[in-house]
Amino acid sequence: MLRAMGDAEFAHVYKCAQCSVYAWGDATHKHGSLLQNWICGKEVREDERYPDPDVLDRRHGYQFFYHSHRHATVEHGHLHLFYHATISGNRRYVREGKPWKRTAPSHLFAISLDSRGLPVGLFTVNHWVTNGHWLSTSTILATIKRFRFQIEGEHSVSAEWLTGFIGMYVPIIENLLHRRDTTLSNLAKAIGISQSLEDHQHEVLSVVKIDWMHDIQVLEKEWERRKMTCFG
Repeated sequence: MLRAMGDAEFAHVYKCAQCSVYAWGDATHKHGSLLQNWICGKEVREDERYPDPDVLDRRHGYQFFYHSHRHATVEHGHLHLFYHATISGNRRYVREGKPWKRTAPSHLFAISLDSRGLPVGLFTVNHWVTNGHWLSTSTILATIKRFRFQIEGEHSVSAEWLTGFIGMYVPIIENLLHRRDTTLSNLAKAIGISQSLEDHQHEVLSVVKIDWMHDIQVLEKEWERRKMTCFG
């Protein structure tokens, strides 16, 4: 996939990866780990959200929270990412108090993390899990490609990490979303699209395992290869 990228696209992905690494290191230095930036030393209770309230970028419309409710050997918990927009993806500023009725925090995808705070997977969930608008793959990709989570305060470092991380993984996220659509399409053939979106037997629609540190090493090697090709 990397070899197929033009130099400009690859340079952007590489820069995002670097930003995510620096932010992850900063979070580790300041808080002990990325997880602790959200948990703040509390005992993690099943289904509770961390931090509380969710982290929200009112300007760009993105929102996330972390929680743990799966009994898995690798995953400690996962971060759910949302976007405030209309069903067509049009942005509205998130105001205090009564929200705009046509805008809903709609789920984009989730990131699984291990106990060290290292991302180990990406997944999508069915509509009934989080409600909000059901955004199309093209709408989600548009929001992902311009993703920027920028806030001030104690969670600014994790917002920086998330911005870099997503910029690094855009092609993988695109694959994840297409897998989601394939799963949903197969379900719809049997029970219809409306019933598929509310089918409680299908919570997770697509999963992609990742090895963040290994992927960063691969990017470093490709960066060196391109330097040698261009300037060697």
